[in-house]
Amino acid sequence: MHADVRDELQGQVAAVVADRAGIEVPDAEADLLDAGLIDSLALVTLIVAFEDTFGVQLPLDDFDIDRFRSVASIADFLASLGAEPVRY
Repeated sequence: MHADVRDELQGQVAAVVADRAGIEVPDAEADLLDAGLIDSLALVTLIVAFEDTFGVQLPLDDFDIDRFRSVASIADFLASLGAEPVRY
């Protein structure tokens, strides 16, 4: 993935996290789980929001919590599913 596309996707993931879960992400690499910023309810809310926003289906049968540790890891996971930055 191109660096500018990756940065744009990360920015949009951070915006979804802020909008849907009310969490201001300090930086793309911050561990949201270790910092206690995301709990199980917020995670479910965010999974639905990512699916709606980016038009992808997250495979919950192969769920790996580490994919949701940071904005960067979430963006990489979404990109691996074919997500691209949303054009408004």
